[in-house]
Amino acid sequence: MTATRVGAAGPGGAGPWTRTLAVTLFVLRRLLAYTASGKPDIEGLELIPESGPLLLCSNHVSNYDPLLLGAVVPRRMHAMAKAELFRNPLLARYLRACNVFPIRREEADAAALRTALGVLKDGGVVVLFPEGHRSHGARMRSFSRGAGYLARRSGAPVLPCAIWGTERVLPRGKLRPRRAEVHLHFGPSFLPVGADSEAATRDLERRVAALLPPGLRPSADGNQRDGEDQGAVDGDLAAR
Repeated sequence: MTATRVGAAGPGGAGPWTRTLAVTLFVLRRLLAYTASGKPDIEGLELIPESGPLLLCSNHVSNYDPLLLGAVVPRRMHAMAKAELFRNPLLARYLRACNVFPIRREEADAAALRTALGVLKDGGVVVLFPEGHRSHGARMRSFSRGAGYLARRSGAPVLPCAIWGTERVLPRGKLRPRRAEVHLHFGPSFLPVGADSEAATRDLERRVAALLPPGLRPSADGNQRDGEDQGAVDGDLAAR
């Protein structure tokens, strides 16, 4: 982590280095040391670019996933969180101090996507969980087209990431972390290929899936996603 005075905006699009963020990252690292059963299995950390815009895309198995990334990734990150969390003023203030911004998952949230594009334009890092929902250790769900849209529209490199084991650290419905083996694998950054957002998203999905154990990869029939879909994002933003 680059040392930056409290209150200063960080280099390359990083948000303010607040005391809240500093304390949070310290706690997250201590939490990882406690929860990881033995040394956490982390691969590809050297593949994270030291500077410049970056869209970090990962599968999502647990609420612990963003905490794990915060403890491990050596760059200051911005992340989306469901808008419902921001209804509590105190929690909203805390999240914003940690460079977290809201997204309305029930629709193609143009404001959230514009915020992400702004961070990337300024050379920052945006963390995205394109499944939209946790898989809870089951097979990875299909990715929303919003991931491909952000990659194509921003021109930022994409860093694929695979996480598993965290569903045992923080199981569904539990608030107290447990000890378990944690796995975090990064792949080489790349520029998605494809003529449109759908093709770019499928390219990203394949790269993330390749980092997962076979039993957690999407099923051969496509593993249909349930819940929210940002499929209308292209037309929605293009019209604004």
